Amino acid sequence: MTKFVRLTAAAGLLAVIAGGALGAAPATWTGKISDSMCGMDKHQGDGSAAADRDCVAKCVRAGSAYVLVVGSKVYKIENQDFADLSAQAGRAVALSGELKGDTITVSKIEGPKGKS
Repeated sequence: MTKFVRLTAAAGLLAVIAGGALGAAPATWTGKISDSMCGMDKHQGDGSAAADRDCVAKCVRAGSAYVLVVGSKVYKIENQDFADLSAQAGRAVALSGELKGDTITVSKIEGPKGKS
């Protein structure tokens, strides 16, 4: 009986460790890199892609955080220092990562037509 209890406890511990190591499954969202101040709203400027990029860059320099806008949903981005965020600011992207609540930890960003 004691051996059975030890084996059951060991199996349970392994299941917990394996589940924690796997974490959330990676996913991909298609949306637009924006900033937390503008979010889904129209950026300042003439509405062009260049004006959107400039507005996002200006807002982030002023203390806003990068976000991903997908339809009517705004996702926070955990790793604000991810290299491609500034390069893709204001653009439509395919963003991959792990979602916890309403926050994505980015692992990959692909820009328009697969360019990163």
